[in-house]
Amino acid sequence: MTELDEEQQGNAAVIVQTGLDLGLPGRAAVIAVATALQESHLRNLRYGHLDSLGLFHQRPSHGWGTAEQILDPAYAARQFYIRLVKVPRWERLPLTEAAQAVQRSAFPEAYAKWEALAQYTVDRLAGSCVMLLPGEQEAAVIAYAHAQLGKPYRWGAEGPDAFDCSGLTMRAFQAAGISIPRVAADQWRHGVPVPAGEEQPGDLVFFNMKSDGPGHVGLVIGKGRMIHAPNRRETVKISSYRRGDLIGFTRPAAHHPDGRPADAVSNGFPPSDGHFQA
Repeated sequence: MTELDEEQQGNAAVIVQTGLDLGLPGRAAVIAVATALQESHLRNLRYGHLDSLGLFHQRPSHGWGTAEQILDPAYAARQFYIRLVKVPRWERLPLTEAAQAVQRSAFPEAYAKWEALAQYTVDRLAGSCVMLLPGEQEAAVIAYAHAQLGKPYRWGAEGPDAFDCSGLTMRAFQAAGISIPRVAADQWRHGVPVPAGEEQPGDLVFFNMKSDGPGHVGLVIGKGRMIHAPNRRETVKISSYRRGDLIGFTRPAAHHPDGRPADAVSNGFPPSDGHFQA
């Protein structure tokens, strides 16, 4: 069975969680994930046929929302579900018919080939849970950060149109229901240290040590890469974190396996003065 990469897993996690938030059964998520696999290969595309965009190739001209809204994976998933549940007996229809009733595709039978992978993905992400599990929390964090690629850097910004480095990481974790501090130095103190080489997607990576802690933070996405908001000259992007001013890695205490609260964790630095850091 085909394995999803990190971006696809993150987008799938958002789709599944949105369905859970709406109180829908797992069958709805299977239909939605299969549809997104066919329409975009579970990638949040900024282009498509005519004005089609996003995970489901929804069109602003057909009333799905603005381009900005459609490029928000949670919004796009919600709009798909809203239309799905209006289809009579959708729970009992073959997946191809349920998806086609929402999407009006020129190739309705194409959805069928994704059903097994969609079922496997939903089972793994949701199971019998009603909340995100740690692995899926990390996927949702990464999905949010991916959705911000290309947005400008602005000092002190927390989205949705621009970010600084710690504003981006804070908002990414909030998207998964996890609260972390605002500035890079406090995010460093908040987390559980992770030895170099043992970092995982969803961990934070820090750079440029100052007197009160790190001056820059990024989000690990795997294979030596991170998503971060670098500086005023660049936009939110994917970069290698193997660079000379690398300090180390932490795992936010909110989802550390031993369940220690954030205030029980310290990396040995005094509280910061609360100013924003790049």
